[in-house]
Amino acid sequence: MRPFEYGLGLVTILISLALADMVMCFHRLLRGGRRVTWDGRVVVATALVVLEIVRSWYAEWTIRDLAQAEVFHVFLCQFVSIIVLVLLAASSLPDEVGEHCDLSAFYESNRRYFWGLFALNQLMYALLGLFVFGIQQNSAGGPVDVFNLLRMFAPFALYVLLACVRVHVLDYAIPIAIMAVYLFLYWNQALA
Repeated sequence: MRPFEYGLGLVTILISLALADMVMCFHRLLRGGRRVTWDGRVVVATALVVLEIVRSWYAEWTIRDLAQAEVFHVFLCQFVSIIVLVLLAASSLPDEVGEHCDLSAFYESNRRYFWGLFALNQLMYALLGLFVFGIQQNSAGGPVDVFNLLRMFAPFALYVLLACVRVHVLDYAIPIAIMAVYLFLYWNQALA
């Protein structure tokens, strides 16, 4: 096994734990029946987390052939980024339903932490992306692609906006728009 494959194994385990936690929390909400007051913002935000988890694992695979990605400081940054992603997944849904679970109240009390984690996750993704694209551009001898910079840093700014501004329509519009862009960008890509 190559060093990358060991690292990918650890990433896969951590991501699997994050997804398992989300599935169990969602199961408790579904089983909660009438004790749960649903809010679409939580559902949309959770869907974005799931897509982000899949996208992060997929992005991890794309750097498999870069020798520089196997050095300790890059692996450490990737590891910390995955831990932030696990925290993000854990914060997307309430852990317990209790006598009554109001997802609107949960969203409002959790929004700064949740979107702040999302912003931190995206910032780390963007900085690692700059490292990867910087290596690729240096080896190709070309300039840095502005589209890739925008693709990496625009979501960061939007997540900061969601953490700081309480506008109900943006709580739906921004995550849905980001999911649509991600699906458009990744839809026809392959793991080859």
